[in-house]
Order: sequence, then structure tokens, then C-alpha cells
Amino acid sequence: MRSILVAIAIICGWLTLAAEAQAQRWHSVETTGFTVFAEGSERRAVEVADNLEEFDSLLRRMTGAPAERSPTKLQVYLFSTGQFEEAFSYLGNNIAGVYVARSERIAAYSIFSPNSGLGSQDTLFHEYAHHFMYQYFNNAYPAWYIEGFAEVVSTAALGTQRVVIGRANEGRVRDLRGGAWIPMERLLTATPFQIDGSDRSMYYAQAWLFAHYLLLTPGANTQFLTYVRALRTGRDPMEAFQEGFGVTPEQMQSTLSLYLRGNPNAIALGRPAHVATPQMDVSTLPPSADRLMAISGRLFSGFIRDDDKATLLARIRQLAGPEPYDDFALLTVARAEIRLGSTETARTLLEPYLATHTDSRDGLYLMGLAYLREADDARGEPRTALLSQARRYLGRGYRLDGNYVPTLVRYAETYAGEPMDDATYENYVNILLLARQLAPQVGEISLNAAHVLLRAHRVREAIPILRALAYDPHAGGGAEAAQRLLAEAEAELAGSHAN
Repeated sequence: MRSILVAIAIICGWLTLAAEAQAQRWHSVETTGFTVFAEGSERRAVEVADNLEEFDSLLRRMTGAPAERSPTKLQVYLFSTGQFEEAFSYLGNNIAGVYVARSERIAAYSIFSPNSGLGSQDTLFHEYAHHFMYQYFNNAYPAWYIEGFAEVVSTAALGTQRVVIGRANEGRVRDLRGGAWIPMERLLTATPFQIDGSDRSMYYAQAWLFAHYLLLTPGANTQFLTYVRALRTGRDPMEAFQEGFGVTPEQMQSTLSLYLRGNPNAIALGRPAHVATPQMDVSTLPPSADRLMAISGRLFSGFIRDDDKATLLARIRQLAGPEPYDDFALLTVARAEIRLGSTETARTLLEPYLATHTDSRDGLYLMGLAYLREADDARGEPRTALLSQARRYLGRGYRLDGNYVPTLVRYAETYAGEPMDDATYENYVNILLLARQLAPQVGEISLNAAHVLLRAHRVREAIPILRALAYDPHAGGGAEAAQRLLAEAEAELAGSHAN
């Protein structure tokens, strides 16, 4: 009898461990506009995906954006604090989320726990507001408005009967009431990353207040649109501001101070009578995702110093475990080898995988990327052969998914700097423009597209792309490069008018 009880206890222990292991598995929920990844709780991923879809509908209602959705889905990763730190240790403390737009992945990462409530939702909504604006309104909006708009809409409360927009952010209000404001001219001309220390918090606070004022003050949005149109024609920011608002920046700062003293309220909108439940595809990821998800975030979206590459690669190999790998581990290790180690090792992993997974878009992309990176260090006939192999695999991937941005970007890269006939060059330009249409958020893509248009003397098409990038508060060095190219393009256009 005792042995039976022991056996039952062992079996129960196994079942408990199995249940715990299953409870910690990563899940993905895919909707029309999002793919949400969460560990442990499938329900949490479903709830977040549902809220994001509803928030997207709200933004379309507010802005008049087209109902048709972009094929480019935002990937959303719900990390614990430890997972976020592993992926983005270089960001430091007090960062609850980050939006990363790169050729290989456009994603929002957020620290999200069962008890985090509206704080985590606000962070996700803020990051998606950026993504939404870049996708559907990729024009020359000033940096302060890009940040202020995201701050205002991020606190939206999605109730069962109504939606509340413009809830006050207590931290921003506290900064405004207790701190020294930065000069209005500084707000209008700088990006947040050009401002240091406590002034950066004040920048966000003043941007929130100004955007809130525009949303709730009759006639103010019309003035704002006049100001933005003037900016887009290349007018000086201060001249454009006074043309739009009819006051000086100092006078507007006084107006905003009065607006703050009036305790600006949120507004409530009734929910549409019939809201369709978004279609969702729910999947459980392979077991290796439990170990590799956070570090793969660093591989895709994080900054990696040269001195850290060997250590990071060894860590990824260790976490992947012994071969044979599951799909998630194999693709993660192959990607790590391409970026941090040996392209030959990556190809050795991918060749047998693609023999049995002939329709793996990601596998074909990585094989093409491995050949492309190997070609970077080759010359002459070996380089030509490697580029040909890269095109072969990337072309197969394109036939599987013609809207997959990484494939488009790297396929175009196989022709960059290479001799082309007119038909090939036209195809090269069209691929870059399609990639830019699908992912206008990615500075690298926009800058490359603008470069190509300028070389083709299509200056009028290049200028709007450069203006949007030049005003992007998150573009960093890309914004500076865009500003230089924009000045050259506008000078060329002015010269053509003079002639």
C-alpha cells in the first residue's frame, strides 16, 4: 500500500511539474494588426491583443486614418522586469517599455505583470501611438507633437459603455506645476534626446499639455494644421508657428499655463454600437522560447558592443541546449551566428532545416542573409557568386510573402553598388519604395529610399520622405543625415525652378 502511495505521489509530482512547465510556455496571439507574445498566461496575451485592436479603432476614429490595415503588424512582447533587463540592459533603470523600428523587426517591448494594470497599458498605448502615426501619417510632424500626441492618447480608458481620452498623467502634471518650464522655442525646435536631465521630463510634460490643448480647444487644431503645412514647405519653425497660431511662442506658453490652471479634463466618447470581435490566432511557442525569448529580443532589437559578441553568442548557444534544436532555437542560433559568429555555421544549421521546411519564410530569409553577409567581405567572382545565392533564397522568400519587409530590404541590398541594367535598376528602386511604404517607421529604409530617389533625380518624391525623417524624435543619426540631404534636395529643387 505504501509503495502505491509513493507511486501516486511521484505521478502527481510529474503532473504538477508538467503543468507548471506548460503554464510558463510562451504564447502568441495574432490579430489583423498585432502579434502579441506573453509568457505563462494565454488569457493575458488575448486581453492585450484585444485592447490594442480597440485602441487602434479609437485612433482611426480620432484621426480619420483609413480603415484598411497595413500588412506590417506590430510585434508586442510582454516581458517581466528581469526579461526586459536582459534584452535592454543598456537602457538603464526607470524604463518601462521601448519601441524599436528596424529592418528586421518593428516591435514594442513592455514590462508587464499581472498586477501592473493601467501603467503597463499606458506604456503599450504610447508606443503603439508612435507606430500608428509613423505608419499612417508619416509626414513632417514636429517632434514635440509626435511625443505629445502619444502622451495624450496613451492614457485612454476603454470602458464597456464609453472611451475616455486625455486622462491627466499625474507625473506630467506634477512636473508642470512644480518645475521650471523650458522655453517654448526650445520645445518647438528640439527632440527629447537633445535635452538632458530634468528638462527632458519637462519636455514630455509640456508636449503632453500642448497636444491636450489642441485636442480639446475649439479651433486650435485648425491652427495647428496651418502650422504643419507651413513646416512641410520648408518654412522656418518660428515663422511657421506664428503663421499657424497667430501668436508668438512666448504668448502660447502663457496660454498653456492658463490652460493648466484650469485643470484640463478628459473627454468621453460613446462606444460604437457594434464592435466586431477581432479574429485571433493563438499558438504556443516551442519550449526553447522559454529560455531564448528575452535574449533574442537583444539579438533583434538591442545594442551589442563588439566586446560582448562572443559572450552573447556563447550564452545563446548554451540556452538553446543540445541539438537537435526545435524551430525557435534553430532560427535563433542561426541568426546569432550570422550577426555574432560564423555565417558558415549558420548555413550548416539551415541547410537540413530548409530541406524539410521548404516554405519557411524565416529560414529562407536567414539563409539569404548569411550569403549576403559573407559577400560583404568578398571581392570579384566569389562576391558575385555569393550575391547570386543570396538572391536565390531571398527570391524564394519573396514568393512566399511579398510583403515581408526584411526580405525586401536585403534583396535590394544584394544589388546596392552593383552594376545594373535599366530594368534591374527600376526593379531595385521599386523594391526599396515598397519596403518604405510597408515600414515608413524604419529610418534605414526611408534614408535608403530617399538616396535612391535623389540619384534618380526624383527630388520631389525624396523631399517628403526626408522631411518626415528629419523631424523624427527617435531617428538619432538618421535624422541628422536626413536634414543634410533635405537641405541639398531643397537647394536642387530651388535651382531647377530658377532655371
